Amino acid sequence: MISLIILAMAALVFAALWLTTYFNYSSYETLQMQYNMLESNYTNLEHNYNSLQNQYQTLQTQYSSLQSQYSNLNNTYWNLQMQYNMLESNYTTIKENYGPLQNQYQTLQNQYSNLQSQYNNLNNIYSNILTYLGQANISDDTLPPGYFTYPWVVVPNGFSGTIYITVSASSNVVVYVFDLYNLLQFAEGYSYTYYLYDQGTYINDQVSVGPGLYMITIYNPSNTLTISYSATITTTYTPIS
Repeated sequence: MISLIILAMAALVFAALWLTTYFNYSSYETLQMQYNMLESNYTNLEHNYNSLQNQYQTLQTQYSSLQSQYSNLNNTYWNLQMQYNMLESNYTTIKENYGPLQNQYQTLQNQYSNLQSQYNNLNNIYSNILTYLGQANISDDTLPPGYFTYPWVVVPNGFSGTIYITVSASSNVVVYVFDLYNLLQFAEGYSYTYYLYDQGTYINDQVSVGPGLYMITIYNPSNTLTISYSATITTTYTPIS
């Protein structure tokens, strides 16, 4: 009986030990699986954390860049706003002054038109004066022996002139271009100089001169023969720069 009890107790102890060992082993496997799972989750979380950290750094950089751009744009905006305010103020001032300025402009425009008309009239008068001063026409006139005639040409200050001379005569004539002093010298038989000399029954010649009074002298050198002649004298003027 005691042996049976001892055996039974031994069996119970053995069973308890076996159950304890079994359950301990089972708990270890479970814990190992849980640990592996947690480790995997931790690895994934760590990876996600690093990825998020990189994204955060990128976003932080972008944020700093955008913040800098915003500051620049904000400064630009305020500068443009100030310029706009100034332009608006100037526009208001100009708008207020536009009416009086328009009246002044119209007055000046009328004055300019009047002056332009006066200038055109004076220019026409001046052109006519130049034409008068620079041309002569003689048709079917005569020169007795030893006589001369002297149509004159004026070249005003500020101009040079080219004098064109055409003479047709029934007999030989001499053409000089003198200034007044040398014409007097020629007329009194003294020594003289000239700007142009030509002779013949048909003369077509020209000479360029500066400002002054010029005598286009047509002379009959014959001692016995009266000649008939015609002459045309024109002058072109060029401003002296």
